[in-house]
Amino acid sequence: MSVKGKKEASDKIYTGFMELMESQFPVHDKNSLPIQRSPSYYADALHVHVNHLNKVLKKHRGKTTTQIISEKVFAESKLLLENTSYSIIEISIVLGFSEPSHFSYFFKKRAGLSPVPYRENKTKRDN
Repeated sequence: MSVKGKKEASDKIYTGFMELMESQFPVHDKNSLPIQRSPSYYADALHVHVNHLNKVLKKHRGKTTTQIISEKVFAESKLLLENTSYSIIEISIVLGFSEPSHFSYFFKKRAGLSPVPYRENKTKRDN
């Protein structure tokens, strides 16, 4: 395969990944199907090995598949906490976490606050 062919294939994989991931956002309803957070889900859907997907994404974005997915899930979690009355359990389910405690750990690691205090602080700032 030529260099141009490799670049086109890489671009196609990158675009396919971004479209697949973005198609799950924003969450419109707490009864939506859970977000797919597993890199292997995307690799399988794109018919590539997860290591190859990581290599392509690192080339295009400088980040791994997991990092890109996590950033998007974190951004969505903030929106859900700020703009809905969904419970932490409902948010954790729709964002694809198997346990609310996993979501709380994920969120606190990135925001510095667990979801409930984050929501409370946001509510205080808005009033």
